[in-house]
Amino acid sequence: MTTRCPGIHCGGMLLLALLLSAPAARACNPPKSRQVSVSVLIIYASETDTKIDDKLACIAREARKTYPKFKGFQMGEMRRKSLKVGKAHKFDLVEGQKVCVTVERAADKMDRVQLRVGPPAMGQITYSTPCGKFLPIVTPFRTKKGDIVLIAVRVQPCRTK
Repeated sequence: MTTRCPGIHCGGMLLLALLLSAPAARACNPPKSRQVSVSVLIIYASETDTKIDDKLACIAREARKTYPKFKGFQMGEMRRKSLKVGKAHKFDLVEGQKVCVTVERAADKMDRVQLRVGPPAMGQITYSTPCGKFLPIVTPFRTKKGDIVLIAVRVQPCRTK
């Protein structure tokens, strides 16, 4: 003869078994560390040289709306680093300048990442950006050659759909 437990107790026992097994399942499958790949592109804007790098034509067009003195745009180096959410990193720019980037929040449901960026000679900027898009920032820093330094920041990879 088998004994049957009343429905409430059986359901409670099942729930208890699931709750007790959850920590063990998490230990076998730890959550992936929340990391975001951040790219910082250095761009040089010139007030005298009119040459525009083909890859920067869109940025040049938009930047000239606010800064009509900018005539030429040349691409510098791109720096990449995988950052943990909440951890700051200083990217080297040019002539000893640095930009500090912190991933404040990983990609949300709309694939937007929140960043805090501290460009040279500027205060910190906190903004949300879609994954895969560059946000250009005009800094007040001039190189020894006289070019204005712009930085463009992009985050990847984005949430999987």
